[in-house]
Amino acid sequence: MKPCTQCGRCCTNSTFMGTMTASGDDVKRWRIEGRRDILSYVGVLGGEDDPWGDLWISPRTGEDATRCPFVRKLRGKERYTCTIYETRPEVCRLYPVAVDHMQDVRCEMLEPGDTDADVAAYMGRSE
Repeated sequence: MKPCTQCGRCCTNSTFMGTMTASGDDVKRWRIEGRRDILSYVGVLGGEDDPWGDLWISPRTGEDATRCPFVRKLRGKERYTCTIYETRPEVCRLYPVAVDHMQDVRCEMLEPGDTDADVAAYMGRSE
């Protein structure tokens, strides 16, 4: 696997965006941090003690966003950056998870012959 190239394909893939959820820890952390900017794009579900969230929901339309609202294109480059990197959701911190998902979003990190075991090793997870 190659290092992340900041291609932004994971953050701008409309199909992937429609499947993302925030963990209870994410929701609780954003509440503690006062991150109303993030929470405005989260459909918070569950109880107060056991919340979770549907990501990224447009606060204007109530529809799934087609890209992460916190990804920004770097000026003059075909590269992207995350404006909430330090407090990004768990689903983003765990990316990538598997080769098939990386293929779906056309991730530039993937090299021919990479396996799920390679992805796990790259992410420091054991299989």
